[in-house]
Amino acid sequence: MTVAYGIAETIGLRLHMEDAHAIWDEEQIGFFSAEVYDGHGGSLAAVIAAEVLTPYFLSRSRNGQRGKADGEILSAEALREAYLDTDRYIIDQRTGSGAAAAVLYLHKGRFLAANAGDVRIVIGQGKGALTLTRDHKPDLPEEKARIEALGGRVISFDVARVEGTLAMSRALGDAPLKPFVTAEPRIAEGVLGKENDVAVVACDGIWDVLTSEEAVALARSGAGPEDAARLLQTRALERGSLDNITVIVLDLKGYSALYGRSRLSVVRVLDLALKGT
Repeated sequence: MTVAYGIAETIGLRLHMEDAHAIWDEEQIGFFSAEVYDGHGGSLAAVIAAEVLTPYFLSRSRNGQRGKADGEILSAEALREAYLDTDRYIIDQRTGSGAAAAVLYLHKGRFLAANAGDVRIVIGQGKGALTLTRDHKPDLPEEKARIEALGGRVISFDVARVEGTLAMSRALGDAPLKPFVTAEPRIAEGVLGKENDVAVVACDGIWDVLTSEEAVALARSGAGPEDAARLLQTRALERGSLDNITVIVLDLKGYSALYGRSRLSVVRVLDLALKGT
């Protein structure tokens, strides 16, 4: 079934809009995705990622499905490769830019929630909220250790920055900061529960001023997902957000009622960036 969604976006107080987003609704195979890309150093990396990441994933997933009978297309390994494919393509295009990237894939009650950078995915659970991603900041102990093990530095001015430049430790693109800034995503794989009523996918223009719990509460208060997305954007601006804002709100009530189990379950997390750290 189709998932109802709403999108709100604004340039905010920035000179340029560097965000991009994508919705893919492949009803014939029961696949749905909501994606937000937060660009830096220009918008091109974000725009490219919005166009190619999910096609890369679907191609790899379909190739991996040959000979299988269960029809399941959500593969964390295929999504990881799609992130790396997209990263290589952005770098090959010499965009000079980068992008944080988060995607939420749904298929027959299962989900993949992936991110590289500080775009975040939050889902309503019971009366509260569950954050499915992890903001990749350079001063996180595991990220700092990974960067330093590769010979890089985390330098703090106003905030912690990789090589004194980028205030996130993972992103697509950013060729001059490789290998310290990696495109390796963190991917949570699981099944939805009937208690999961809304989801929010948004850039840090939202999360700089709103908590995950506040965002879910606002999403629930909207007359529908479009109204909810506008409410989140308005509240972030009222709270003083200075950044570009892109937010997608999903109404999952019908979807979870049809496909969800009794409770959400995260069955595994794939994060090869931290292997060996």
